Amino acid sequence: MTKIVSRRKFGFSLRPLDAKKEPHPLYYVSQRSSFWIATLSLLAFVMGNMVGQHGWYLFWASVLGSEEIVYTGTVSPIEKVPNYRLWNSYGGNPISHTYRQVPSDAFVPLPKYTKSTSVNSVHYSVSFMGTYTGEAEGSGGHPGVDIRVPIGTPIRSIANGIVHEVKSGGGFGNAIVIRHPNVPDPRNPRKTTTLYSAYAHLNTTMVFAGNIVGKGEEIGTSGQTGFASGPHLHFQIDTEDAPWHPYWPFTVEEQKSAGMTTVQAVNAGLHSERVSKYTISPMLYVQANYSAVNNTVIAKKDSKPKTLLSSVEQRKLDRMKSRGVTTTLVAINLDQPKEISILSEKDNESNQVIAPSSVRKLSRSMRVEDARKKRIAERLLRARYGKDSVSSIKEKVNVSNNSINVNSGSSNVSNVSFHHDGSYSGREWEKVIVTLLDENGHTVINPNLSSDIYLRTGYGEAEFKPDMLKRLDFINGEATFYILPRGRRTIILQAKPFTNQSKPMVYEELVASN
Repeated sequence: MTKIVSRRKFGFSLRPLDAKKEPHPLYYVSQRSSFWIATLSLLAFVMGNMVGQHGWYLFWASVLGSEEIVYTGTVSPIEKVPNYRLWNSYGGNPISHTYRQVPSDAFVPLPKYTKSTSVNSVHYSVSFMGTYTGEAEGSGGHPGVDIRVPIGTPIRSIANGIVHEVKSGGGFGNAIVIRHPNVPDPRNPRKTTTLYSAYAHLNTTMVFAGNIVGKGEEIGTSGQTGFASGPHLHFQIDTEDAPWHPYWPFTVEEQKSAGMTTVQAVNAGLHSERVSKYTISPMLYVQANYSAVNNTVIAKKDSKPKTLLSSVEQRKLDRMKSRGVTTTLVAINLDQPKEISILSEKDNESNQVIAPSSVRKLSRSMRVEDARKKRIAERLLRARYGKDSVSSIKEKVNVSNNSINVNSGSSNVSNVSFHHDGSYSGREWEKVIVTLLDENGHTVINPNLSSDIYLRTGYGEAEFKPDMLKRLDFINGEATFYILPRGRRTIILQAKPFTNQSKPMVYEELVASN
C-alpha cells in the first residue's frame, strides 16, 4: 500500500507506507554458505588435479591460453631403444616382439643422429630428406626421420606445447601433431617461431586435441599403422607456414603425373624443394636444445647451475663464509628442475649445509615420485609374472616366451586376463594390459574374435581410452588401454562379452617419505 503525499507547489509524490530495508548482499552470501563451500571445493579439486599432473606452469598455461606456453628446451621423441645385437642374442626381434618383451639390460639411450646417417643405420631407417633405401640427408624427399623401434615403445612430446590434432587413417596411420609456440627458430635461433612436431604410425594415442603437454610427457606408443612396412616412428617437424600437418611434399595427382609410386617419388626427391621450405631436420633440432630467446627461460644444460637462496639464507651463507666456515651449497640447475647438483669447498672445519626451501620441497617430491614408480613397477611385475619376478626378471621376461604358455595357432578366445599395478592415485591415466586366453588359459596369438571387446567397470567408475578393442589392437595376444578412475572407489574391470574380472585397483594417496 502506498500513501499519496502532497508537496506544496510541486505536485505529488509516492512513498510506501511500510518501508522495508533490503538486507546487505553479504546477507545472501552467508545464507548460502553450503553453495560457496561446494563451489570452492570443486575449484580446489580441479586446480589440485591439474597442478598435481603438470605443475603450476602448465596449469596457468591452460587457463591463460596457448600463447602462454613457455619454451624450456627439447628432448628426443624416444628416450630408450633396444640394443638390437644384444636383444637378438636373447632371441628377440622388433618384428615379432614388442617393447614390453625387451629385457631391461638390453635398452640404450637413443643414439645421436647426424646428417651422414646412411645405409645400414641400426636405429634410423630413413633420414630427413633421405630415401627409403637408406641414403643420408639430401639424397631424397622424405620429410621426417624414421626411427626403428618395436611396437609399444613410449613416445613423448619433444617440448612444451598444445595438441593441435590427433589423426587416424591415411598414409600416416595414427598420428599426433603438437604445436609449439615461442620456440627458437632453427634458421635464426635469436628469434622465435612456432613449430609443429608430428608423430606418425602410432599404435595408441594418449592425448586429445587441445590438451597441453609438457616436455618429455608420454603421448602415445609406437606402432605400424598406415603406410609402414615395419614397426617404427615417423617423426617430423613442420614450420608454421606449412599448408597442413604432418606435411607431405606431393599429392597423389602429382605422383601419378610423374608416373611414380610413393616410394619412387620419395627416392627421386619429387618436390624436395617443398620439404626444405616447410619442414626442418627434426632430430638435429631437438639435439640442439637451443637456449631460450631474450632470457625468457634458462639456458642450455651446460650453463652454470643457479641457486634459489632466500635473502635470509643468503645472509646466513655470507656470515658463515666471513667466519671461514666452509659450506656445502645445494643448488638447482634451472634448465633441469629435477636435477640437483652439489657445490662444495674443502676445509679443515666441519661443513654445514644450507638447503633452500625450494630445494627441500623438490627433494621431497622427488622421493615421493621415485618411491611410487618403484612400487608400481614391482606390483606390475608380480601381477604379470609372479611373486619372484622382481628378483629374477631376466628369467621371467624371456623374449622367446619359454616361461609363458602361448597358443600360436589360430584359436577361439574363451576369456581374457587383466594386468595392472593394483592401485591408482586419481591424478593420471592408469595403464592396463588385457591378454586373450583360450580354454586352457594359454595366450592366443592369432585370435578368432567373433565380436569387438567392450571395456567396462564391474565396480567403481572410470573413463576408458579406448573403450573398445578390435582384433587388430592385439599384438601377440595383448593390447593396452588406459583408465582414469572417478572418485576413490575400488575399481574392478570387465571386458564384455567375456566373464573374467580384473583384480581390484584401489585408491592410494601419495604420502611423502622422510
